[in-house]
Amino acid sequence: MPQISLIIPLYNAEKYLEACLASVARQSFRDFEVLCINDGSSDRTEEIVKSFAEKDSRFKLINQENAGCSAARNHGIAVSEAPYIAFLDQDDMLHPQAFEALYYMVTRFNADVAAFKNKTVSDDFVMGETQNYDLEKQEYKFSTTPFEDFFAGRKNGRGGSVLVWNRLYNKAAVKGLDFPVNVQPAEDTIYTLKVLFQIKSMVSTDAEFLFYRDSSTSVMNQGKTDKYVKSHALAAQVIYEYFIKSGLAEGSRRELINRYLARFIFKSLISQPLRLVRDKKRRREFWNFANACVALLYQGGAYCPRLLGWRFCLASKLFLNKHYQMARLFV
Repeated sequence: MPQISLIIPLYNAEKYLEACLASVARQSFRDFEVLCINDGSSDRTEEIVKSFAEKDSRFKLINQENAGCSAARNHGIAVSEAPYIAFLDQDDMLHPQAFEALYYMVTRFNADVAAFKNKTVSDDFVMGETQNYDLEKQEYKFSTTPFEDFFAGRKNGRGGSVLVWNRLYNKAAVKGLDFPVNVQPAEDTIYTLKVLFQIKSMVSTDAEFLFYRDSSTSVMNQGKTDKYVKSHALAAQVIYEYFIKSGLAEGSRRELINRYLARFIFKSLISQPLRLVRDKKRRREFWNFANACVALLYQGGAYCPRLLGWRFCLASKLFLNKHYQMARLFV
């Protein structure tokens, strides 16, 4: 049985896939399986995965009808055989010691989750020679309060990193948790909050073991669209129902989630739409769509502008009353 199951959701991934899989193949830690979940691709994705699988039995092709990134990741979790799971996006690359570092941390500290940092690279990045890390000499932070640490030292409800592909998870510790199939982007926010709430310990390092490609085709570089707003509104509702409405989060943890939700909703559904939409022809229609999403969250109790301070609270009230130009002055 492998020690690590790497899950890679794939959709029309041919542009970067060979570089991605090649970075996995050259890992110094060898005891792993690679679950390539082909989510209904229509390009050469399947062919590329098969070429790796023919040479290396650790690479496994799993085809499914197109259902989205979350469904692909959930499929991978369900069929994974290792006691530890990790995720990777189709256009990113791993440092050769990525698995070695993660496994070293999670076993040395007996932690539920291990994490490292990533380095953002250009769209045309080609990985050459890499730094060799002496893992015994690296600095590590071990925590038995990972949920609280996520918010520590951050103002106005800001949380830490919600990335899912720079971490190694003890599968037993995150049992029962999955990705929301109707949310993308922001599915990683939901999963991360659930994980940090449930686990008991986490170890991390500031060393960079993943190369994040700042691709023009990535979800985050596609602009603030109706899909972006709708997905973040759905994510906010899921977070509210999971933690708050259900009564799961209590006391100080409940307050942390409420503040985080207020910040999350304000940033993704009010501030970003007001600041980043430059097409004057579609502004009003787009702002009205975002307004409707915010209004539903506000009326349902998920959004509490008063938790943001007077400036953002005022901006929220102006936005909800469709005084958009005035609201822009305070975001």
